Amino acid sequence: MGTDSRDIWVVMVTAPNQEEADKIADLAVGSHQAACATTIPLVHSTYWWEGKLVKEQETMVLLKTTADKFQTLQETIKKAHSYKVPEIIAVPVMAGLPQYLEWVRKETS
Repeated sequence: MGTDSRDIWVVMVTAPNQEEADKIADLAVGSHQAACATTIPLVHSTYWWEGKLVKEQETMVLLKTTADKFQTLQETIKKAHSYKVPEIIAVPVMAGLPQYLEWVRKETS
């Protein structure tokens, strides 16, 4: 793949608390569906849910993976997540340190 980075994705997931975020991170990285999980312990989310404006404190998980691992990773997250409709958003990496991108590929292969 060379220096092309578009096969590397960052998957963003919000969780209700650190414990659930850690569970998701451990499952994703432990199974090599993601090379790395970065947890941001406290984020504030505002959103509409079932007709009501909700403000919540959540934990954010950033998972570094490859495009071909996304479907499996998404299923793993859905099984471990307590939300009825969890936030699972993947964005392609437009550029990155080539050695880091290769490391992500290696750890998820």
